[in-house]
Amino acid sequence: MAEFDYSKVKHYKFYGFVKKVFGPLFKRVYKLEFRGLENVPRDGGRYIVAINHTCAFDPVFVSIPKNVPPLHFMAKVELFKNPIVGWVIRHLYGFPVKRGKGDNSAIEYGEKIIEEGHVMAICPEGRRIKDKNGVPQKAKSGVAVIAAKTGASVLPVAIYCNGPIKAGKKVVISYGAPLSLSDMGLDKEELAPHDIKNAANLVMDSIMQLWEAEHREQNNSR
Repeated sequence: MAEFDYSKVKHYKFYGFVKKVFGPLFKRVYKLEFRGLENVPRDGGRYIVAINHTCAFDPVFVSIPKNVPPLHFMAKVELFKNPIVGWVIRHLYGFPVKRGKGDNSAIEYGEKIIEEGHVMAICPEGRRIKDKNGVPQKAKSGVAVIAAKTGASVLPVAIYCNGPIKAGKKVVISYGAPLSLSDMGLDKEELAPHDIKNAANLVMDSIMQLWEAEHREQNNSR
């Protein structure tokens, strides 16, 4: 596996090509519907997109609308061991993270992304939820750590599907209202570990509220 260059944030034309050509295909195959797009910041600014982890295509689903900027996202390091898969992920702005090992390189690279004015996407749960009927689970601290260090707000996004995501099933992407540092309790001069954990939980709670709202709507429409 080629070493990932964490020293600088690169730009790839491949991302725009994939979004333009394959975006409409994804919308048809997965019957994607988008809600709350008015919540996506229009004037740029520092923000992180936080998504519940449903499948490998989460960052792709969320980035398809025209007003969503390119999303730089964490992907488990194992995916980069295949040179072809690794090349594709890298050119779609994915970068490797060693899960469960306190990967400082990935965290620092995430901070660099935000500092340079790009948008980062992260799945606070830290892993794909294969069971639990798709219900979002507890958050790890990464999203709050990066937000606190960069001053970035967080845009919560919930991906909802009735059961496992498969081709032909409707998938709804709901964008919530951005959470500021003060909303998350991260605007203090000194932050304790419990402040970081509480902020991460608040982000996940916001995602859960979006998910539950869609769940209720789907059930009521039957």
